Amino acid sequence: MSSPWWSIPQAIVWIVTRSETQVLRADVVRTVAGLGRMTGIRRASGLDEPPVSLSAAPDELLQAWQARRIALFGRKWSREPSRSILGRSGLRLRDYRGEVCLGDRTLYFDRRPFWSNLSVRADHCKRCWPEPPPRTQPASGPLASAGGPSDDKVLAFIEEKRKALRAERTRAGRDVLLRAAMNHFGLSRKVALDIWNNAPRDRKGGRPKKAKTWS
Repeated sequence: MSSPWWSIPQAIVWIVTRSETQVLRADVVRTVAGLGRMTGIRRASGLDEPPVSLSAAPDELLQAWQARRIALFGRKWSREPSRSILGRSGLRLRDYRGEVCLGDRTLYFDRRPFWSNLSVRADHCKRCWPEPPPRTQPASGPLASAGGPSDDKVLAFIEEKRKALRAERTRAGRDVLLRAAMNHFGLSRKVALDIWNNAPRDRKGGRPKKAKTWS
């Protein structure tokens, strides 16, 4: 069973591969440079967005942290207790003293506040960069949708997911909600998008309205 906490190298591997097997392999890697020496790292396929390269993944991780989609934890000056690090611009990931650290973009890295022993929650990474949806054979004919979930069931799931993400102060945009529905019900993006587009909208966030009930 994998740990609920990942190191920065493990998070980077997840962004690239979306594979827990590869994440487990990266458990012994302590630096970004060390990832370049790993074999068998292949970019995930079947995603709804372009795959992320190993060189681009550290910036992708930082951008998600700055947008508060994930939280980074670390020890300031390498000696303070591990705490959540407030997201701000101007910081970068850098290999320093045999591990990945976070600090200012400066030549004299250790003269400005920096954080070591970095970690991120695995579930935050999986929510931010979900696994590819399962591949299914395209159905056809009048009985194609007989075994699938109803539109109302999918929309109800999307609404509950939206509430849960907003309660966590996490971004709950259309693409995030669609990915969640696709993963939960095994839908293709086209089917999920058709359900979304056919639902009525409110004036605020473009989310589906709740269906009215009449007594």
